[in-house]
Amino acid sequence: MKKILIIFIILIISFPLFAKRKTKEVRCQQRMETGIEAFNKGRYSNAVSHLSIIRNECIGEFDTPDSIYYFLGLSYMKGKKPEDARMEFRTIVEEYPHSEFIENTYYLIALCSYQAAPIIQRDNRLLRRAEREFSAFISGYPSSELTDSARIYLNMITDKLLEKEMLAAEFYEIINKYESAVIYYQTMLEEYTGSERIPEINLKLAKNLVAANRFSEALAIIERLENEDLFVNEIDVLRKRINTRQQQKR
Repeated sequence: MKKILIIFIILIISFPLFAKRKTKEVRCQQRMETGIEAFNKGRYSNAVSHLSIIRNECIGEFDTPDSIYYFLGLSYMKGKKPEDARMEFRTIVEEYPHSEFIENTYYLIALCSYQAAPIIQRDNRLLRRAEREFSAFISGYPSSELTDSARIYLNMITDKLLEKEMLAAEFYEIINKYESAVIYYQTMLEEYTGSERIPEINLKLAKNLVAANRFSEALAIIERLENEDLFVNEIDVLRKRINTRQQQKR
């Protein structure tokens, strides 16, 4: 009888705790459903509001907490807050490395860096970060359905970074600092070997080498461009300029 009484007392004490736990579980599940519904309807700030509360108060109520970070990250992305999204995705990588979302998450981290990158005239730190992250994704998931998309973004990043270098080199041309422009163009040729703009960069380099009276180096580039039948008119002008300069030196 005493044993039964003890069990009864334990049940009486435990029931409110169990009921409270059950209530919280139901409440968290309902909020999750509301958050996902808001996301699906494009109400991203609303989705962020609900999913943030779940992350902070209900994370222990779900068997797959990584899904909360994933949808919260997507909500931030859709709401044009890529740095906030990136933090949520980084949590998945750091705390749930075996998540079913892990492949997509690595891709989205890189995409967040790209979306957060400033316009071309400003600091390119975030573009460089996105470049590293997309490269790592391609290396880690070469057969992924997202790999082709990652390569496209990587090419876009290369174009943006190259454009900034081109603007800097052209500035030195404008102020007649040809040796400085030469250094910029030579660096571009070394760093962006796969760019479609390599012939254009070579032409600009040749022009600045001529302007700097470095004729033999310019002629080597001119001959390569002639062999590829590129920039015929510009090359003809450069050859005439070199001949004129050389005659003036005699």
